[in-house]
Amino acid sequence: MASSTRIESVSDLLSASWAVLSGFQGQPWWRGHAEASWNLVPAVHRAGRSPFYEANIAEKFAQRAPTRHPNTPPAGALASWLFLMQHYGLPTRLLDWTESPLLAAYFAVAESAPVGSDGALWALDPFSMNGVTVGQEGLAQPGHAEVDRLVNLAYTHGTATDAGVAAILTAEIDLRMLVQLSGFTIHGSPEPLETRSGLDGVLTKYIISASAKDRIRRELASLGIRERNVFPDLEHLASDLARDEYAEM
Repeated sequence: MASSTRIESVSDLLSASWAVLSGFQGQPWWRGHAEASWNLVPAVHRAGRSPFYEANIAEKFAQRAPTRHPNTPPAGALASWLFLMQHYGLPTRLLDWTESPLLAAYFAVAESAPVGSDGALWALDPFSMNGVTVGQEGLAQPGHAEVDRLVNLAYTHGTATDAGVAAILTAEIDLRMLVQLSGFTIHGSPEPLETRSGLDGVLTKYIISASAKDRIRRELASLGIRERNVFPDLEHLASDLARDEYAEM
């Protein structure tokens, strides 16, 4: 895993983006962390959750979501159900990524973290990663044996850990996925992605200085990357407008 200099502004971010584009095989994926020390581990694999937890919440979510969401996936589209669960905050074995470095930076500077904490921006070459972890370059999709195996484990009570990891072609079943230019990696175990062997050259980490977060947040807002646009619903529109320093102008 390569590491680069600190990011202090959106200008630095764009320079980093160009460096990544020049070095990766295909479209890079990006992920922002408010705390630089956080590992690339999906939520369901953190904090020692029970092996029954994921399948239990997946079943409950699928039973109750159709009355609350106008476009739930068909019953057998298990990967799509995981995508929907992940985007609405349930812990799954998926890790969110985006095609946009600006959106990734938004999450790195907008999410809560201890005061004075550096953030991090991760760049992933998902095409090349799958060449290592799946044995085939390019994005894998439901129907691929490795993807289906990892997805099915999410619905298996008492699931054991599994060494597999893959970058998945995402079905856009929700407006958030479209707006956030979403991609997902699916993980069979708590092993951090950055500690896996064989991924040199496909994963890069940039540090966002704590002192630069406010500046970057303001620069992103001036470019339209702000809460009400990243989360296109009334709740986040109201929340963002309530904090808008220009609302009374």
